[in-house]
Amino acid sequence: MKAPTRKFIAPVIAICAIALAPAIAFAHGKLESAEPPVNGTVSTAPGILRLTFNEDLEPAFSTIKVADANGATIGDEKARVDPVNKRVLTLAVPKLAAGTYSVQWAVMTGDSHKAKGTYKFSVN
Repeated sequence: MKAPTRKFIAPVIAICAIALAPAIAFAHGKLESAEPPVNGTVSTAPGILRLTFNEDLEPAFSTIKVADANGATIGDEKARVDPVNKRVLTLAVPKLAAGTYSVQWAVMTGDSHKAKGTYKFSVN
């Protein structure tokens, strides 16, 4: 390659890298909504937790755990990815007493990115 061509290619590559950086940064699974809601209070105990993400999930690597205020794990069911909407992860839970609960989730999206988080909700 001639020198003028190299001078042109380097800035083009740099511009492309800068333009793609935000898309790459946001390519990770993100919790979009939850039922019961994040930091919310419900009057009726839910039978199922429903977490919706911004990307399709890999069922084998996506989990939800629920614990009471003392840190004791609630239930022994496994989380399931909805077969109709692969962005939704559900967990059946036993009847919850009034109190505060923490939800810990970990997911892997279809493009192999991993994400995790926690939130709390309360039952009156």
